[in-house]
Amino acid sequence: MRGGARWGVGSLVLAWLAGSGAALAADGDCTDYGALGAGAGPRLGTIKEAEARVPFVKGTTGRRGCPGPDPACREKAFLVPGNTVILGATLPGFVCASYVGKTGATRSGWVADDAVAPAPVSPAPSLKDWTGTWTAPEQTVVIRPGKTPGTLAIKGDATYGALDPDRVRRGAVNIGEVEGETAPKGADLAFTMGDKGTLPFSAGDSGDCRLRLRLLPPYLLAEDNNACGGMNVTFNNLYRRTKP
Repeated sequence: MRGGARWGVGSLVLAWLAGSGAALAADGDCTDYGALGAGAGPRLGTIKEAEARVPFVKGTTGRRGCPGPDPACREKAFLVPGNTVILGATLPGFVCASYVGKTGATRSGWVADDAVAPAPVSPAPSLKDWTGTWTAPEQTVVIRPGKTPGTLAIKGDATYGALDPDRVRRGAVNIGEVEGETAPKGADLAFTMGDKGTLPFSAGDSGDCRLRLRLLPPYLLAEDNNACGGMNVTFNNLYRRTKP
């Protein structure tokens, strides 16, 4: 991915706080890959080798009549052959694509659907495929084999403001954590963190921390209910495995 200055993890987090995937295609904007646990959910794709470069395309709020073929709809940022993207909603001729840069920052936008080759359907991941330390700019999720055979133990820590020197200086960094042990279902894992241990995702009180994970190697996608820490703390992000 090359070019552009409008991308960063902050835009993704704000999109999640506003309601992940809400009316994504209806309002003509592409802000993320959509909600986990909703239908088929996000999937992987690759920019085709035959393409020289594939520009991101503005949504409705960026310019009237976009996304569309008008050159004025094209963004400065673009993808290059071989880039792996996470695909979400679609509109005629376009697909919402999220790209993760080397620093972990994420850029989402519409791209021409005929420039993207969907990744082959992968077999169900093994427990080993899940395990390791997964990191994003202000989040870490560690996954290890659980005590009960067939389960995984998940422990995560997140902050809000740790990358802001002024908030660090003022001691205004908010923190959160999540912990649970449960069995994945294919490439999905979900649970609620109860007072006395791990609960099914739909159980517990409305204020309990709930976490969904989707494994799309080389990425781990996470979605919570904004109840897993202090104000603005969230585990919603795209993670890459940094340690086995």
